[in-house]
Amino acid sequence: MMVHTGQSDKIVNKKLRDIIVYFTFKTKYLTEIRLTKLIYIAEIYSIEKFGRRLSEINFLNYYYGPWSQEVISAGEILSGGDILIEFDTTLQGYDASFFKPNVDKTTLHLFDEDVSILDDVLNDWEFKKTLEIIEYVKSTIPYKNSKFGELITFDEHIEESISMTIENDDAIVSGTIDAIEEYNMGLGETFETKENLLNHLQSL
Repeated sequence: MMVHTGQSDKIVNKKLRDIIVYFTFKTKYLTEIRLTKLIYIAEIYSIEKFGRRLSEINFLNYYYGPWSQEVISAGEILSGGDILIEFDTTLQGYDASFFKPNVDKTTLHLFDEDVSILDDVLNDWEFKKTLEIIEYVKSTIPYKNSKFGELITFDEHIEESISMTIENDDAIVSGTIDAIEEYNMGLGETFETKENLLNHLQSL
C-alpha cells in the first residue's frame, strides 16, 4: 500500500495511519485532542470485545487524559496527503489542531473487526462533548492504574477481558449441557429460530 505523506522521508505506522484517516474522513473536522482520545477508546473497546489491542501505539497518562506522541507525529507526517492539519480556534475559544480530509477518496487496509470497533466508538462518542470524552477515558482501568507522566499499560485489562470471556463461555457450555439433559427428560424449552436459541444461551 502506498501511503501519501507530507514528508516522504519519514515512515508512519500503517495501522495508525488508517485509523487516523478513518476517523478523520468519518468526522470531517476533528481536533487533535479528540482524535487521540477516540483512538484510546478504540483500544479499550477492542480489548473488551476481542481481547486484544487495536494497535501497538503508546499512550501516556497526561493532562486531559491519555496522550500519544505517536498520534501527533503521524498526523504531522500525513498532513498534506490524504488529510490536512489546520490550526484554528474551537467554539470555546481554544487554539487547536484540526484534522480534515484533503482528498475526496482514500484507500484503507483495515480488517472488518477493526472497522466495527471504530464505528462503535463513533456511534458512542462522535457527538459527545470533549469534556465528556475526557471524563470517560480518565475513568478507564488502564488510565487509573497509571500515574501522571507514566506509560499506560493495557496488559492487565487484556487478561481480565480474556478471563471474563472464558467464564462466559463456560457458562454457555454448562447451560447447553443442562438444556440437552432437560430435553432428554422431556423438559425444557423449544425455540422457533436460531436467533431465539442464541439469545437464550447468551442469557444463561
